Amino acid sequence: MILDELKQYRPYSISPGYHSDQILYGQKESLELIEGTTYPYEYETAKAIQSIVHSVDNEDDVYLFIHEQSLLFQMIHANQKEAYLEYSLHDQRFIIATTQQQNDSLYRLLFIAINYIYNHYQIESFEDIYTNWRQLKMSNHHQGNNWDANEYKYVLHIAQSLIQLLKDILQQHDCFLSLHYDSVEELMQHLHITFNTQSLTPTYLFQNDPQQLLLDLQSKQQIYQSLSSSSYTILDICPLYSKQERQKLPLFLQESIKSNEQLYMQNREYLDQNDFDLIKSFQRGKTWSCLYYGPSGTGKTTKLLCIAGALGLPSLKMVGSRSIDESTLFGKYVLRNGETVFEYGPLSLMMKYGGMFIFDEINMVDSDIISSLNDVLDGTKQKILDNGEIIHAHPFFRFGESMNIGYTGTNEMNLSHKSRIQNKIKISQLPIDKMAQIIIKETGIEAIIARKMATLLDAFHNVIINEGNETTQRIDLRTLLNWANKTVDLDGDVIRASLVTIISELAEEDDEILNLEDARQILATNGPASSVMSLIVHEFMQQKDEI
Repeated sequence: MILDELKQYRPYSISPGYHSDQILYGQKESLELIEGTTYPYEYETAKAIQSIVHSVDNEDDVYLFIHEQSLLFQMIHANQKEAYLEYSLHDQRFIIATTQQQNDSLYRLLFIAINYIYNHYQIESFEDIYTNWRQLKMSNHHQGNNWDANEYKYVLHIAQSLIQLLKDILQQHDCFLSLHYDSVEELMQHLHITFNTQSLTPTYLFQNDPQQLLLDLQSKQQIYQSLSSSSYTILDICPLYSKQERQKLPLFLQESIKSNEQLYMQNREYLDQNDFDLIKSFQRGKTWSCLYYGPSGTGKTTKLLCIAGALGLPSLKMVGSRSIDESTLFGKYVLRNGETVFEYGPLSLMMKYGGMFIFDEINMVDSDIISSLNDVLDGTKQKILDNGEIIHAHPFFRFGESMNIGYTGTNEMNLSHKSRIQNKIKISQLPIDKMAQIIIKETGIEAIIARKMATLLDAFHNVIINEGNETTQRIDLRTLLNWANKTVDLDGDVIRASLVTIISELAEEDDEILNLEDARQILATNGPASSVMSLIVHEFMQQKDEI
């Protein structure tokens, strides 16, 4: 993000810390009512309310610059450039840089930015503020007056939401920069950034919308209701094999069915609409191949195993690598007890007996190996093996693959292969609540600790993006599960458990960190390990008196 580069300009202070109460609440006054309104003056909400009710159409202008996956907003108050706010569409992170924390224009900038972002991108977390804003008759208040009790409930609700959002930004690592000189301008000039020439304020504050840019919320709700899927039913296991057919399978495949069914029953409440739709399609059989893609640690492989379990199918899995060749997949001649025999590969076994073949991280495999799958994935579903046998896929053969996109060592999938995969399902990072539920279920850790761990994941990602190396360093749900299990092993010592699970992921390339025995030594270094350690200590020190 653009404002991340401000670190080199030596800002006066970086959040959390500098006068945060004044930034959030302003200075205490002895007013009974907020000026120009019939609203009671309450210190904890007055500054945010004033940002809305004291808006004047010719005093505040907000301009926009769109850069790749981020939106940069500039606030000009009384002809002075006072604040900048950047929002990352990729990781939904805010950064604020300001020279003036005392007045209420910072809230106004945040308010306008949120309305713009929701109007254009429908970010779910901003819907509440946007819909309450649309209940206001902002066109009546161009001079910041005529506010009465009829609109107080909307204004108060918006103010409280803005306060909480700004509080969250202040608490995040390096997300609020308070500047003693306008170093942002130096950065803007250095990057040759030119903001748009039309202010967002008239449309996204006062609802002056001659070009009909704003969402029609009633129409949007009707459209969303018509598009939304009906509530889905969590399916019971619906086995494709009869009992007699199942008993004829090799024992190792029968055991695989039991494991998959057990996994499905344990995790089916975590599956979503797309997963259950795929189960139904795989049950019918006209659709029999699929791809799950998305970030590491989001459950792609687990979903494929669960789908096999829901259908009572065995599974064999192969993890993609450069060393895989065609014989690894389909079979080869081997010497056994002095005789040369042909040994089937995992893919040909699944074609022969039926079941789910899972090709994990398939985009780590060389392109010529991907091409060797074409015959299998065509309508004929057959393959000529090295022993001359023509193997035709069993009616219950299913093919599932998964891949992480954009990581080091991965290949771009060719269109020929993509066109042969019938269903392609994208998985995003799990919501915090769902991650916490998985951590609790898998490790038995306390709910409050699990939620804190899940909440920190985005902050860990930000540190790696800004200070670390995305190609070699990664913290995902698997890492959190390791952290939680280690915490349980150490009788709840979250900070100590983090050293060999979370911090170890970041310390490999840091020569300053000599060992992972003492968190204080890690905090004294510079780099991503120190920054992440600081986040963990700040979050969990209430449960541990000293490190």
